[in-house]
Amino acid sequence: MALKTFVKISNVSNLSDARYCAGMMVDVIGFNIDPTTDTFVSEGDFGEITDWVAGVKFAGEYYGAGIDEIRNSIKNYPVDFIEIDDLGIVEKVGLLGKPIIFRLNVNSKAGLDELKSNLSYLDELVKMVVIRSNNTEIHDELDAQIGYYNGNLKLLKGYGIKAEAGLERYPGLELEATEEERPGYKDYGQIMDVLEVIDED
Repeated sequence: MALKTFVKISNVSNLSDARYCAGMMVDVIGFNIDPTTDTFVSEGDFGEITDWVAGVKFAGEYYGAGIDEIRNSIKNYPVDFIEIDDLGIVEKVGLLGKPIIFRLNVNSKAGLDELKSNLSYLDELVKMVVIRSNNTEIHDELDAQIGYYNGNLKLLKGYGIKAEAGLERYPGLELEATEEERPGYKDYGQIMDVLEVIDED
């Protein structure tokens, strides 16, 4: 069993999600390990979760921490990727010895106009770019730009994903996990619906 395109699951915080996603053969599971947030996954919880899964890579997600906080935190988490969303620290994070996933938020026409130049800047510095957008009015144009992109980066669509045929045309997808209702009980919702659509039978 395999998936028809590359998939990353972000914001994983429980064993149920991790085991389900690994079983469905997603490529990367992301954990919020940003010490500046209230919902970060502790070192102990990270170890307990990751010890139970295999065959998948782990990303440490940082969306507020500065370079010093990332440098100190990452020592305690054996992740394969560091994920950030601050263009100002990309080059410094690159010196930490882990490949980078960059989350690029595009929520306006101005952001759309800057997309090409931002991708050009990131091309030699990071491995992947997750494109997020909460502005549905620009989603079609974002899809078009992803489709025309011919650089070295793997681009992951992280917006407007529906469980429908044709998702495999994108180089990759990012879906966001949700919290457990209670330990061991989980409604996988959109993740299950989308993974079933792109599952190779």
